[in-house]
Formats: sequence, structure tokens, C-alpha cells
Amino acid sequence: MESLLNKQLFIGMEQCAWFYSGAETPPLKGSMDAINDYMTRRSEGPAGRENNAAIEASCKANLALLLGGKPDHISFLSNSSEIISTIAGAVAFRPGDNVVVNRLEFPSGVLPWLVLQDRGIEVRFVEHANWRVTPDDIMAEVDDRTRLVITSHVSYLSGARLDYRALYQRLKETDTLLLLDATQSLGAVPVDMNETDFLVCSSYKWLLGIHGIGILGVNPVRLEAFMPRSVGWRSVTDMFAPIRRSSYEFHRDAKRFETGYPSYPTIYALNYSTKLLLDTGIERIENHILRLGDELIGKLEAMGFTIITPQEPQLRAGNVCVASDRGEAVSEYLQKQGIYLWGGDGRFRASIHSFNDSADVDRLIGALSGARETA
Repeated sequence: MESLLNKQLFIGMEQCAWFYSGAETPPLKGSMDAINDYMTRRSEGPAGRENNAAIEASCKANLALLLGGKPDHISFLSNSSEIISTIAGAVAFRPGDNVVVNRLEFPSGVLPWLVLQDRGIEVRFVEHANWRVTPDDIMAEVDDRTRLVITSHVSYLSGARLDYRALYQRLKETDTLLLLDATQSLGAVPVDMNETDFLVCSSYKWLLGIHGIGILGVNPVRLEAFMPRSVGWRSVTDMFAPIRRSSYEFHRDAKRFETGYPSYPTIYALNYSTKLLLDTGIERIENHILRLGDELIGKLEAMGFTIITPQEPQLRAGNVCVASDRGEAVSEYLQKQGIYLWGGDGRFRASIHSFNDSADVDRLIGALSGARETA
């Protein structure tokens, strides 16, 4: 298979095979141009600020198209961990309430709830079966004291894709909110923000952006009256009202979660990369990722590796995870060969994106043949 996105669009792809997208993606040349545009615009004073606002609006519009939502339902914070902690602080928990998480979650999706345990909040863990968690598994832990379920769309650990739509349909019959982490899926496969209450995503992975932004999608259907407990000048309708009248009023849209200026260099870069993804087509990207994933999984299995990612295309996305108690060593060995992937947590992970091709897969398989003792 040929790549869907030309490698020439990226910086530094001439010599390496990049299977590192679950951690971060290679930098786009267009992102560099976008950041330079930000720096140039900043020299224009007030006009530069006006352009910042226009680029921010454009970026949110792009994300809304990717998510099937509206720009007003999207806000920018510093990172995904901040967003999850912000939501944890805003939920009106009472002693005896509980939160449901699963054992395949990234630490940022677990730690904010553990902090609440000293307030009498129970954290319920859903165990996985063969590296998979299903909506049934999660719902078995939900009761009338469950205030929130948090889950990743695609697991960073196993690469398994959860049917969050089916989960949300059942949660909508309760008072339990759903927080969906799309960090390992948005930009690789279709995601619908209307099928969750909150959606969180990082900027520097599958969206082909850079570090500096956490994306929050807020579904207004069940969250119109949900207000954060942190506040800043961007959160309120009149930034001077607290000073002049000792009062304030939150924005009614997702902007109420934004406390101050976001990282505009990141937004300029993300505006470029999300437009590129939209022009390419997420369904085309998904099809490419899954087909190339089939190719990689077949060759890994032929070599005798144990794949912990589901083989069924509908149950995975871009991450292909291989069981290994020496994942770090495998990653370090391959890095010396110019092949980048992530190793640790009892496995190594090859992440396939739109710029990967069959030549990359063959290069990885060839290098793994020489690393069998390491693996």
C-alpha cells in the first residue's frame, strides 16, 4: 500500500519509519509555516490579535466538522489532563457517589478521581478481558450513585476500540455523565461528540498538531446548566464585571471552560493540520489505517508475536500492540535503526497513520527479525 498523505509534507521523514503517532506525530512543514505566520502577525499589534481570533474560530470550525458538532461547543485548554481535572472539580459529588473507570485507561484519566477518594468518592475499576472492555462490562458497575463514567474511545494500552455510542445510549437513561477521551482516535477514525457528554483530546497525536492545546467538546443536551468551578477572564461574558460589580456571568457555550489565552502557535498549526485531515477525508484515513494494520498484524503473527489488539477492524484503530516484557528495549533497538515506536507497559506499540505505507511495515518487520532476542 502507498501512503495516503505524502511523506514530503512532513519534516524529517526521509530516513525514518514513523510508527510513533500514539505518542506524537511527525511535524508538518505546513505547521511550521503556520507558526511563522503567527509570529509575523504578532508584529502587527491589534491587527495580529484580530487574526488570532479568526484563526481560532477557523480551527474550532474544523474540529466541529471532524466531530459532527458546532464550534460553540468546543473550547481550548492547556492539555487533556487539565480538562479532565477541571471536569472532576466541577461535578457536584457527594460522599457515597462513585466514578467508573477501567484498567486500560491512561493515568490522566484515573488520577483526578483517585484524589477525590478522601471526600468519600468511590472509584470503581472495570477489569478487562483479553485486553478488551465492553459497554456491558462498564454498565455492570453503574448504579444510581454513579456520577460519571470515563473511558477512552481507543485504548493507549491495548489499541482496542470501544463502542462508546452503545454505551452512551444506555447512560442517557440514567443521570450518569460520560467523559470520552478521543486522544487515540480523533484524526484517525470518525468520532461523534453528540454521542457523549464531554469529549477530550490532545492536539499533538493523530490530529497531526503540536503540543500546547487540550480540546474539550461539550454536548449541550445534558450539560446546559453544568458550570466549571474554575474561572478566568475568558470564562465570563464581561471580563471587567467582577472588578466593577463584584459579580460575574459564565458564557453559556463551551467558552465558559476557558480561563485565559490558549497557545496560539498551537492553534495556528492545528488549524492547518485539521484542514488537511478534512481535505483528505477521515473515512479514507480510517480505511487506509485499518488495511495497513491488517498487513502489519498478519506479518507480526507470522513471526510468532502475540498481538493484544483486536484483529477485527471495527474493534481497533491505528494502534497495534504486541505483548512484550521488554518493550522499552525493543523501542530503543528500533530507534537505532531509524524506526520509531513506543515500548513499555508490557508491550510495544506500532501506530499506523495516513503517511505510513507498506514499505514502512516491511522495514519494521525486517528490523524486528533482528531484534527477536530483544523482544
